[in-house]
Amino acid sequence: MFLRDFLQCLWKAAARIRSHVGGTRRLRNSCVSRSCSKSSGGQHFRSSTHILSERGYFGATVGEIAERSGLALGSIYRYFDNKEDIFLELLESLVEELFPSVNNSWVKDKVLESLRESSRRYLTTYYNNRHFIAGLLEMSAAVPACAERWWKLRQKTFSRKAQYLQKALANDVLQPDHTATALATMVEQLAYHWYVESEKNGGESPDLEVAAETISLIWYRAIYAGAEKD
Repeated sequence: MFLRDFLQCLWKAAARIRSHVGGTRRLRNSCVSRSCSKSSGGQHFRSSTHILSERGYFGATVGEIAERSGLALGSIYRYFDNKEDIFLELLESLVEELFPSVNNSWVKDKVLESLRESSRRYLTTYYNNRHFIAGLLEMSAAVPACAERWWKLRQKTFSRKAQYLQKALANDVLQPDHTATALATMVEQLAYHWYVESEKNGGESPDLEVAAETISLIWYRAIYAGAEKD
């Protein structure tokens, strides 16, 4: 999970400080990287993941994050001004994992199968990060910087999806940008309802395969089914 790996990077940065290796470069410019995300985590990283995911933005404190990570409080403040900075970094990392999770899932001439795989990947990533996503949404409702960052990252994703739909909707009355936003928002809200709201309120949610099939069929029937009949 990206959050655990991010905290491992934080730990490594603190280790460099203790050994007088490296400078004062901010974590946001170096640590949340692909090379760091491939590292394995330990118990202190899992503990930090738990406190951020379970307690959310308002429940977690920088002191608790430092304690669970095995870091000195000053080490964290050397790279981040406050808790908001930490969560904003994690928000961007989450979106970079969540929305592009469908990459490389598309197989030529296998539209429905590709949609199933991309839906499966998205839902799996969302489910694995559901508690942290709930905390980020809580934060975005109260912190303007988070809401703005979340908005911009989502718009970037919608634009990418609109590009994918340019060819499929070339002769359709539907506009790619509006269609991409509508379908992507539907999937996002479904995932939130199934994996965050239902869990919180004791509701039921479909298993992964049923959920992925539902979403992929809606996409397929809305965009591709008519074109294939023509």
